[in-house]
Amino acid sequence: MNADTHARTQSRRNHSFRDAWIVETTTGPVKGHAETGVVAFRGIPYAQPPRGDLRFRRAQPVEPWAEPLIADHPGDYCAQYRNKSLGWAGSEDCLWLNVVVPTTAARSGEGRSGGGRSTQRQSDMIDRDARRPIVVYFHGGSNVHGSANEPLLTGQYFAQAMDAVVVAVNYRVGILGQLSLNYSADTTEVNNAAAVGTMSTTRADSNPGLSDLVTAVRWVHDNAEAFGGDPGRITIMGESSGGAMVTALTAVPELRGIIAGAIAQSSPVAMVHSPAAAGRWADRARAENPDLNGISAMDLARLTEHLNVINDEYLEFSGPFAPTVDGDLMSRHPLAVPQLMSRDEPHDGRREEPIDDGTPAANIPLLIGTNADEYLVMRWERMSTRAQRARIRRLAQSIGGGAPDILAEFYRGGRTRAECGRFAGDALFLASSLQLASRWPQGKVWMYRLDMLTPSLRLSGLGATHALDLPLLFERYDSGKGPDALYLGGRDQMRATSAVMQSRWKNFIHSGNPGFPPFSDGYATQIFNAGEHTAEDPSGELRRAWLDVDLTN
Repeated sequence: MNADTHARTQSRRNHSFRDAWIVETTTGPVKGHAETGVVAFRGIPYAQPPRGDLRFRRAQPVEPWAEPLIADHPGDYCAQYRNKSLGWAGSEDCLWLNVVVPTTAARSGEGRSGGGRSTQRQSDMIDRDARRPIVVYFHGGSNVHGSANEPLLTGQYFAQAMDAVVVAVNYRVGILGQLSLNYSADTTEVNNAAAVGTMSTTRADSNPGLSDLVTAVRWVHDNAEAFGGDPGRITIMGESSGGAMVTALTAVPELRGIIAGAIAQSSPVAMVHSPAAAGRWADRARAENPDLNGISAMDLARLTEHLNVINDEYLEFSGPFAPTVDGDLMSRHPLAVPQLMSRDEPHDGRREEPIDDGTPAANIPLLIGTNADEYLVMRWERMSTRAQRARIRRLAQSIGGGAPDILAEFYRGGRTRAECGRFAGDALFLASSLQLASRWPQGKVWMYRLDMLTPSLRLSGLGATHALDLPLLFERYDSGKGPDALYLGGRDQMRATSAVMQSRWKNFIHSGNPGFPPFSDGYATQIFNAGEHTAEDPSGELRRAWLDVDLTN
């Protein structure tokens, strides 16, 4: 047991928690606390702290404890650069999760600044026989920052709206978790220091950060019933790089039979390394500091930021930090779904029946989609239009295939800042999401698009921007993009959009079907904007253009 866990099991022994809030898990007893309409268990360790000899290694099961762990506050951020005001923060002792359990069925109401869940006092008991579905949520942050402790992700209103157990997972980011340092560009897999010559003394496994999530999902599965959850109905869900973690996990055979569904919101599905790409970035990291095992976590966080700056020059499509197709934990690229080509549309990629390759993708439903204006925020970056245009052209070249032609034909070569932003957003999020939806088993994938525009989003030019879906789903209009959206009003519009999206997400989480037509029905896409409607192939020309671009390099 690590020191922090030990301290939390020894302190506040006389705290006035009810015995009903003590849950016996496979790793030890935990005590929750009452929040609005839920009992929350915050900061439960699911793996050993990955420091010392465990740095850069795959997650190891947490050591059990005997005394009740006071789960009343989340653990630390994983080491990262947070922002200019907060600077470098976090630690390597960061593998923990939050569990939020509804105490009654969700009901609508008024009474909070951020959304519409009732604050009226409700029963504060956990129904351990409820067998509610479970949502395991992965935060975003470009694989370099973020935490399950973000105010937006506290989960109590989302858990009530979904009538589900909600689990938010902390996992390693940046060089500590999202770069497979066991590879080198000049060799095959590096199993020891000598294999990369005199440059490196790094001891590492492939996919340490992805292994965190696998370990967390397995922990949730093993302990589902203790929290009143159904281990047979676990949906993994994430946004942005968290969405990319979701789609990566659909290619992890170890989770076959454990996850029952997947929700990927604004997922850069192609944000995945080949061993060669991982090796190039690992070599660049070792060139900056050969002793990666010996330097401090904060120095590694600084190196993470430095490699991001380097990527602005190289502009590789998958960036420095991503899971790696190692043929072991992750057996294939998420987009390389085994498929039978349709005879009617040989270039379409949709298959007539699934081919079982042993991964979860063969037999689970997928809800996937994007926001209409994912990256229009790029127009506000502090660089000239000429520099931005040059950057977008480098991005198109790094993608290769027909991407430069698509940039020229559909985005006029990036003549304006808005066109640059649209190309970046479509290349990173829309193209790969459409490709994955086209290759998923027919009838088991649903596509959506968020179009909602409040007055401030329209006037600012941000549009239905990246991460706008989060305050809508989590009912936290006071966090994330919520304040930007509400600056000039529009609360009724946000409430209406929240209601329809939550209804569809709840349907999917409970039944594996959101209740609107699947993508295989004429490339149907559900459009959310206060109300909702189904559009047939709204991205038709772009979908066809991007379909033949290989995003798996």
